[in-house]
Amino acid sequence: MQTFNLHTHTYRCHHAFGYDEQYIQAAIDAKMEVIGFSEHMPYPNVEIESERMFNRDVEEYLNTMKLLKEKYKDKIKILVGFEIEYYDNQKDYLLSMKDKCDYFIIGQHYKYFDGYNYDFYCSDEDVITYAHQIEKALDLGLTKYVAHPDFFMLGRRCFNEACQRAAHIICNAAIRNDAVLEINLNGLRYGQLYFDTIKYAYPYRDFFQIASQYHCKVCFGYDAHKPVTLLEKTRIDKCQEILEGIHLQYVSSFDQLKI
Repeated sequence: MQTFNLHTHTYRCHHAFGYDEQYIQAAIDAKMEVIGFSEHMPYPNVEIESERMFNRDVEEYLNTMKLLKEKYKDKIKILVGFEIEYYDNQKDYLLSMKDKCDYFIIGQHYKYFDGYNYDFYCSDEDVITYAHQIEKALDLGLTKYVAHPDFFMLGRRCFNEACQRAAHIICNAAIRNDAVLEINLNGLRYGQLYFDTIKYAYPYRDFFQIASQYHCKVCFGYDAHKPVTLLEKTRIDKCQEILEGIHLQYVSSFDQLKI
């Protein structure tokens, strides 16, 4: 049984619900030993109201979590971090922000965004771009946790040669940097048609078959946007059913990670 969750959001991202302490209490009720908050990283001059926290909220977020760490120190370990996306033109900013928190996770969602527009991953070229963005973040030492590494399947209808290549790039980078790949429990909300078979975009079985070849470490990530999500163990059961028969290197304890 996994005793931690490092993928937790707050109301500050404008698409999650509930108070900070409700997430903490839910984690305690779920008998977790560690809860990590990983709010969507704001970027300079980028204010997308429904997608991520605002820049003005960063210090309040960090200070509030510092107080909660102390308040609950005898009940649960609390970490404060950010879910980042890597872009070459934001490298210096990301490196400076890393010193302000406990950890980063990388959850790449868009090829780019400029505060008004964002571009999704759809083409074969896009999928390779996605993989290299994650690879760069890992090689720079920004993070050792890859959230929904198979997220690119949201824009696909089959796991073709480009998708296979992207998976190999990501898994090779994860092994090279001793990073963990997340089995994202929130992807179950996406039921999409892939030719004549209904599959979830993520977790996507073909991706994790390649991860098993590399012996990559994996863990579950609740990607919680509501406190009650941390109590929904049936999501783990469903993901295990999807990945049944694949030999994966599951991490159950926070101490096994190098975050």
